[in-house]
Amino acid sequence: MLFNWIGFGSVFFLLGLAVFFLKNRHNNAESNLYLGLLFLLQAISNLHFFAFRLSDIINHIPYFIHFSAGFRFLWGVLLYFFVKTYTGKTIKYQGTTYLHFVPAIVATIFFYGKLFFIPSNEIHQYVALIKLDKHPVNRPYHLLLYLSNVAYLVASLVAVLKYRLALTTYFSNIEKLRLVWLFNILLFLMIFHFVLPLGYGLISIKFFPYVPLMQLPILSFVAWKAYAHPELFTTLETFSEEIHQKGIPKLDETKVVVAMPTLDDSFINTLLQFMEVNKPYLNPELTIKILSDDLGIPSYQLSKILNQHFQKNFFDFVNTYRVEEAKKKLIISEYTHLTLEGIGYECGFNSKSSFYAVFKKYASQTPAEYRKERRV
Repeated sequence: MLFNWIGFGSVFFLLGLAVFFLKNRHNNAESNLYLGLLFLLQAISNLHFFAFRLSDIINHIPYFIHFSAGFRFLWGVLLYFFVKTYTGKTIKYQGTTYLHFVPAIVATIFFYGKLFFIPSNEIHQYVALIKLDKHPVNRPYHLLLYLSNVAYLVASLVAVLKYRLALTTYFSNIEKLRLVWLFNILLFLMIFHFVLPLGYGLISIKFFPYVPLMQLPILSFVAWKAYAHPELFTTLETFSEEIHQKGIPKLDETKVVVAMPTLDDSFINTLLQFMEVNKPYLNPELTIKILSDDLGIPSYQLSKILNQHFQKNFFDFVNTYRVEEAKKKLIISEYTHLTLEGIGYECGFNSKSSFYAVFKKYASQTPAEYRKERRV
């Protein structure tokens, strides 16, 4: 009974979040739309599920027994679409995109088609079997729904991982862009979907009463994020802003093979001199777009030069300079008044944690250890 009431409580929580994200769309209009629709759909699904479990309402309106059967197949779709758009992609409704909605449509047609052929004097018996999880259709339906959710969770995790890998190509500071909170939510959902069914009926209806219990910490976390950091859902700076701008050409391997040698031979010294004299790495907001504009070449071409000639991505290339700058300032007397964190900021890092992590990666010791060793 407790889980049923938690389920009803989650409905109002979900509706509140749905209104928030559908109303506050702004720059992240597309991703907030999908997130708002996800919460709205889950609210309707929860309301339907717990309404017919808590009361006898469904006995008076038995044809609503499968009202949310199709909706539930959209949970993974909307989650995946949210993740894709939040990480800079665009969902284009053409061709294979519509295949995502096929399971929901098929489930709706199947169950309502089935209800249509059930004699009126047998409908209540059918409803009772569905509620008790004793009808033969329950298990395959829940199994397909479970597999659908897991598949979209995996796809969402892969999308976030690809996004995080791509950050090092376009940004010099990536800590605030890594979407750790979103990755952790997806990871928690994945663990929940793998562990809980093993202990509760192996994808039977017994699994679903625990969904609201799982949702509460996740929804509370999302609500806190939306309240404490509304900028996450209004103006998210992603690498897509660098590569999806008009005027930036796509990589043409054929053209690059012909044009690169001449450019490389004359350009490497210019690049190194620019880094030494102008020290653009001191700018914590430095991106490959900013640096390539300063140098007068396309971003993709600069990226290729860094990969081929220095065997580094943009993140590693820039932060190598920042670490060398930090090494100098850690042992120069005029910077002794600065804390280690302060020196990190002076060298272009935008947080203490990123400074420590990157410095240890390239120097094989922490800034404190480096300073202590050099001062002895």
